Amino acid sequence: MFETLDKMFLAGLGALSMTQEKAEKIFDEYVKKGQAEKDKRTGFVKEMMDSADKTRRDLEKLIGEQVQKAISGMHFATKEDIARLETKLDQLVAKE
Repeated sequence: MFETLDKMFLAGLGALSMTQEKAEKIFDEYVKKGQAEKDKRTGFVKEMMDSADKTRRDLEKLIGEQVQKAISGMHFATKEDIARLETKLDQLVAKE
């Protein structure tokens, strides 16, 4: 599980640092190396940005799920638990 989290974290860091300027520089390097054609730049940059956004969303979801899992395993009192106790306290105080 932690190996997967490490990979997702590293992928997320890359996605978080991806900007349009960086995507354009990457594309320009591909053009210099003859691995891409200049007229495909817009599509490439859009694809990179979309991919980075998806990776960010996936990472946020994964982190949220893991945090929820960790918290639920700690058996903290929920809002409902506290509300139920407040109601019981109010009832006990009212009886006095």
